[in-house]
Amino acid sequence: MVDALLGGYETTLEGLPSLYEKAPVMLHSVDAAGRLLSVNAMWRQVLGYEALDVIGRSLGEFMTEASKKEMEAVLPVFINQGRLSDQAYHMVARDGRVLDVLLSAVGEYDASGRFIRSLAAMKDVTERRRGEEALAKSEELFRLAFENANEGLSIVGTDGRFLRVNEALCRFFGFDEALLLTKTVNDLAAIGEEVVSQRFIALALAGVKEQFRFEKRYRHALGHALWARVSARLVRGDDGAPLYFICHVLDVTEARQNAGQLALHANTLETLLQLGRMREAAFSELGAFVLSQAVELTASSGGLVAMANPDGDGFVILAATAAARAVFGLAPDAPGFTAHDAPGLLGDRRGHILGTDPEQPCRLVVPMHEAAVVVLVLAVIGKQDRYGEDDVRRLTLLGEGVLNHVKDRRREQDLTRARRQAEAASQAKSGFLANMSHEIRTPLSGIIGLAQMTLTQNPRPEIRENLELILDSSRALLAIVNDILDFSKIEAGKMEFLPVDFDLRDTLDRTMKPFQFSARQKGLTLTVRFDKQVPDMVHGDPDRIMQVVRNLVGNALKFTDQGDVEVEVSLARSGDPMLVACSVRDTGIGIPEDRQHELFQIFSQLESTRTKRFVGTGLGLAISRRLVEMMGGSIDVESLAGQGSTFTFTVSLRPASEASRETPRPRPAAQSGSFAGLRVLLAEDNQVNRLFLKHFLTEAGCQVRLAESGGQVLEQLCQEPADLVLMDIQMPEMDGTEATRRIRDGEAGVAARDMPVVALTAYNMKGDRERFLSAGLDDYVSKPVDVEELFMVMRRVLDRPSGAGPAATSAASVMDIAYYEERGKTAFAREICRMFLEESPQVAATLAQAVKEGHWEAVADAAHALLGMAVPLRARGVTEGARRLQEAGLTGDADGCREACRLVQDELARVQAAIRELLG
Repeated sequence: MVDALLGGYETTLEGLPSLYEKAPVMLHSVDAAGRLLSVNAMWRQVLGYEALDVIGRSLGEFMTEASKKEMEAVLPVFINQGRLSDQAYHMVARDGRVLDVLLSAVGEYDASGRFIRSLAAMKDVTERRRGEEALAKSEELFRLAFENANEGLSIVGTDGRFLRVNEALCRFFGFDEALLLTKTVNDLAAIGEEVVSQRFIALALAGVKEQFRFEKRYRHALGHALWARVSARLVRGDDGAPLYFICHVLDVTEARQNAGQLALHANTLETLLQLGRMREAAFSELGAFVLSQAVELTASSGGLVAMANPDGDGFVILAATAAARAVFGLAPDAPGFTAHDAPGLLGDRRGHILGTDPEQPCRLVVPMHEAAVVVLVLAVIGKQDRYGEDDVRRLTLLGEGVLNHVKDRRREQDLTRARRQAEAASQAKSGFLANMSHEIRTPLSGIIGLAQMTLTQNPRPEIRENLELILDSSRALLAIVNDILDFSKIEAGKMEFLPVDFDLRDTLDRTMKPFQFSARQKGLTLTVRFDKQVPDMVHGDPDRIMQVVRNLVGNALKFTDQGDVEVEVSLARSGDPMLVACSVRDTGIGIPEDRQHELFQIFSQLESTRTKRFVGTGLGLAISRRLVEMMGGSIDVESLAGQGSTFTFTVSLRPASEASRETPRPRPAAQSGSFAGLRVLLAEDNQVNRLFLKHFLTEAGCQVRLAESGGQVLEQLCQEPADLVLMDIQMPEMDGTEATRRIRDGEAGVAARDMPVVALTAYNMKGDRERFLSAGLDDYVSKPVDVEELFMVMRRVLDRPSGAGPAATSAASVMDIAYYEERGKTAFAREICRMFLEESPQVAATLAQAVKEGHWEAVADAAHALLGMAVPLRARGVTEGARRLQEAGLTGDADGCREACRLVQDELARVQAAIRELLG
């Protein structure tokens, strides 16, 4: 286009002003002094100047210094000749960029031949020049990489002749570069190998396989054989014509020579694999196997295998042939030896070959070491030829396999022992926590109960105040105990979660009611905001979620003296599962930024111990963090000292089932005056607890009888029936669990078998609830006993239908479906029944197979899976049996596993049959 523009323009610019201005190339005109007379739009656009900035100025002012001098030198020549083509210059744009341009120009002359002006066109070739420079650099890098590569590289013509070779390839073949370039690839091939390269070249040129790899034998310049792995690719020109091959030549001579040795090791490796499968074999069996393989692998006639005695000095012979014993001077029946007994076996610390004695068979001894001490000896005798290094390597590999096998066996034994010790320690800790819970909660229950009882007797004002202080202190102590037990349960992995469908808004409102009173006492405003996007009905553990809320709100009120506390619930992420966020904001004392990292650490308090104003154990936030993490969320804080704090936590919740979104049935009020004439047998060994419980039960209209042990319960029920038993779990002589089992077995009379029994327990560890329910208890109340909760539970068990038809009766005998029916979750109960019926047969089959094969860890895993399925179903028999089976499996108790498995299978069959009947 530049040539066309300039070629069609010889004498005037005025003829085509529009073409000049709008031309798609940079055009300008200069006078004889090189001053710019005009520039077009493209010129101004590319270089960034305005016309007023350049007209009248020298063109050289817009060039680099070097280009300016060159232009000034060329200008007189141009004026004289009248034409300039593709002269390279460097132009400087307004923004400082330097552009590579090619300048072509023609001159305009008057009638006398005097130069008037020029028309010049410039072409921006900056990118092209950069590409050329990059290509040059790339070629230079290729040259350096090609010449300095550690492996052979070459460019080979389509006729097989070397066109270019690197130094590594010259070393490989033993020729200098000049001589190698005179040869073809076939000139260097070993005899019989010539056609290999020709075949692949022909296939590539035909377009069948243009990239290929093969291994081939060649001749070195000195005459010995070489093996090379050749990788090559055909390079074609732009027109598709084949140009040459790029070849990579890898020296595999040593690998080829070692191939034979690798084949010799194949049997050794197979032996090691067999050795790894002999985990249960006795050492004598292991020694016999190793000896037989050592003899076979070394083509020997006999041998000996001995291991260091772990209980004393010397070595124990695991296996030996009579001939080997004789060669090494050992008695035919000797169980072992020392270095003094057999110096020929231990005289050299390394694996070594012993020479051939005309009087003795050829022999080889390989001692194996650990920490410079010989721990294993492998010896063979009787090979027809001399033993070589290959034989030493085989026996060394075999010896290492034996030592690894022994280490693995010992490691497994250590792990089993450590696991059992850890399980025993965990069980001891759990037992201690359960006992501590009972021992602390029982007297606390008495203190709180007696204080509540006395408050109902209209005491004098000063006594009432003292009683209320006692109640407050007792409840504070109970909160501390609960924190310690909760944290211990979390640390032991025994924290229990019971996800159900629940009304989140209603649950939060009920949780906030006690705090409203505390807020008013301090003159604070407590508000609750609930995002409309959060569903009312969700599926999760309401108790654990509200435990975190209570902790955060309690802290906010504790550390705020004026202002307000706000609780806000929002939807952080929708879906299934959804992520619900709850934030608690206060205007309290705030937390210094450099102390915030201490908040969620156990036993961490930001106050000095001697000057602290606020009570607490420092466990609440640590427990809250663990709880929200276990519920798939996180907790964080934003705070400034003196300006308040905002704690935010998230939990993962699932949408509630369709049935739970229906209007829930109203719960009966827990009023205390609706048990007139109810015959209650109260079994409690603690005198204080008997006193206050009898008081409140009597006030509610109950006829109360007392028992101090499980045996007394059975005796009294045999003498006189009751409508309800309140059963303490831990009692002397016979505990409440055993007494309940006997009641269900009919030992207290047929009429008492279906009588409601409610546990009164201070136990609060994971699994306690299932254990109580599996023993036949209908429900339970934790100590310290809350009277209103007790009345609610009593009413719940008394209101359960007793004649719901055959299907309900059959299901109720093996699982507690009524628990869900009373809460309006019948559809949910039927769904988990269907899931149990679908999934339990596979778990049962896995369990039966594991018991049959004696894989007790697999038995424990299957029992754990079955336990997780049975707990939501509230199938007491399966839950208790699976728990026993899991414990037996973890401890390796074979008899216990078999017995528990039979019980679980029987109970499982009953549950499956009941579910089929229930579902129709």
